[in-house]
Amino acid sequence: MSIGGMVARFGRRLWVYRPTVGVASDGEVTRTYAAVCCVKGFVQPTTQSSDVAQGRMDGRTSCTIYLEGAVDVRIDDEVRDSLATTARNYRVIGSVNPGELGLTQAAPHLSMTSVEAVEVLS
Repeated sequence: MSIGGMVARFGRRLWVYRPTVGVASDGEVTRTYAAVCCVKGFVQPTTQSSDVAQGRMDGRTSCTIYLEGAVDVRIDDEVRDSLATTARNYRVIGSVNPGELGLTQAAPHLSMTSVEAVEVLS
């Protein structure tokens, strides 16, 4: 099944959030996220790893998110599956559009964005 077919059949609305960094009046660095776009995509969980952090096991779930077309998704953005506070958050660790015509000479209808991400707590 093609990426377009998976997104059409199993896809759901996803929101891309971009971080902004500011400095509070007391000098503390603050980081906030603002929604930049809403797209339809398919989230495919790939692996779960167990890291040891500060003497305890810490599980992390990584995934690949498939989006149709060229979508501006950058490293450190977050992709969320809801606007509610109970959304699942995925922190972007890489993004590529393998169908960009200037790079691969691929057919235009094969254009997609593949995003590697790790699920993070809200």
